[in-house]
Amino acid sequence: MSAVLWPVTARIVTALNQANGMGEHEIAMRLMKVVEESGEVSAAYIGMTGQDPRKGVTHTRADVADELCDAIIAATVALHAFTTAPPAVLDAKLHAVARRLHEVEVGPTGWPTPEDAYATAPTIVCEIAWTAAVARTVAKSRSGDGVDRDFWLRKAAVLDRIALQGTTGDDTGDIATNAAQRLMDMDDASVICDPRHYVRQQHAHWAKHQ
Repeated sequence: MSAVLWPVTARIVTALNQANGMGEHEIAMRLMKVVEESGEVSAAYIGMTGQDPRKGVTHTRADVADELCDAIIAATVALHAFTTAPPAVLDAKLHAVARRLHEVEVGPTGWPTPEDAYATAPTIVCEIAWTAAVARTVAKSRSGDGVDRDFWLRKAAVLDRIALQGTTGDDTGDIATNAAQRLMDMDDASVICDPRHYVRQQHAHWAKHQ
């Protein structure tokens, strides 16, 4: 990601806000700008291919690339109207896409065993203490801003580990499955699998990159 993308688009947003305000009409105009720039991309590509026999070839690949950049900038400017943290929102989206790619690459045959998934994990006691501490901090702040994906992943993982040690008839398995499903919902995971298998896969991937 370009280092100047966010500072420059923030300046554009400030200038637009000062000139046009921040009403619903202005927001709609910024969304329409994204559509307009997308149309410019299509027009440049048509010109590059010479699709119009009357005009012939009027654009180059560089022209198409330039129009794509304009579309990216327009989308980034519009994004500011829907979140107070555009870089974080885009980063989260990119990470979600990366996780989906990882799921496709690994596939159902790549589910790690619990032993492999949790080989380097802290002890269950330590993980319980960590998740409890984070939960207390968030409760005191009365905000969910401090709870990131790592919290839900590690919570689901420790519940899975507890369930693996459970006895027949207790409800630890259901609790672990519910926590795992929450993680899958958060990730918008497209893979169809046992939610707890997904947690093990994601924990192994997370641990590998710590």
